[in-house]
Amino acid sequence: MKYEVHLVILSFTIALSPVNLFSQNYLSLFGDSSTTWDIILHGYCDAVCSQTVVAGSDTVINANTYRIVPGLPGFLRENTTQGKAWFYDTNHNTEYLIMDLSLNSGDTFNIYSWNNTSNPFTVDSVYFIGGKKHVRINAWTSICGLNEKITFIEGTGTSASFNYQRDMSGNSVSSYMLCQHKNGVKIEGNVLFMDSCNICSVGMMDNYSDIESFRVFPNPTSGELKIETIATSYQDSRVTIYNALGEQMLSHPLNSALQSIDVSTLENGTYIAVITNISSNKHRIFIKQ
Repeated sequence: MKYEVHLVILSFTIALSPVNLFSQNYLSLFGDSSTTWDIILHGYCDAVCSQTVVAGSDTVINANTYRIVPGLPGFLRENTTQGKAWFYDTNHNTEYLIMDLSLNSGDTFNIYSWNNTSNPFTVDSVYFIGGKKHVRINAWTSICGLNEKITFIEGTGTSASFNYQRDMSGNSVSSYMLCQHKNGVKIEGNVLFMDSCNICSVGMMDNYSDIESFRVFPNPTSGELKIETIATSYQDSRVTIYNALGEQMLSHPLNSALQSIDVSTLENGTYIAVITNISSNKHRIFIKQ
């Protein structure tokens, strides 16, 4: 009997050991051998160009360990247990929280304007794509009339890249992440620039606006969801509906540039419509109510 009691106590002690307390709950931003991001820094209509930044070696600042990211004015660190990431801005010698995957719908996240004034923005949705958690807030990346809400993406970073803090004007920033590669494999793409990883143009190319013609409506919807694409983009494409947990609910081939899908059987909530073909995939979020 005494042996059994001691065994229970030992098991309880192991369960509370530091190894378990610091277990990894979220995917790391960094790959095992290499990590790169293709980003647009301060993109404006007269000059929209991207650059590739590479995660480098470690450095320590104020007792915190950061990864050096050459090409950006600062350093990046993460906490995979909390699902948070910070960017140390060397232009202002200040660290800013840039991603928080622990937030829920209705929570707020602060983004700073150029004069270091904090602006709280509400989380409007939390969902999963490919098993990776996404947290979207009511703030925007806006580049020459192209707009997308800022989203925190597990294992990748944010759709607004890393040094968007102090870039806020109104409710938008002008920084954007195009792609991420880990260990030489593309992990994440983009919506605004048709999944292109390298962009450089003086003025905006007309075909970038084509992405705006993929839309879902009405949103919210109670029964019928319409999918509208440009006349040539729907060929050999399929629309798949996922719930907020990343579970596939419906899937249909696209047979026309304007197609209706019956979603009346879905439970009320947030869903993702993903259009895929052999060259790309794009998604839109809609509400079933």
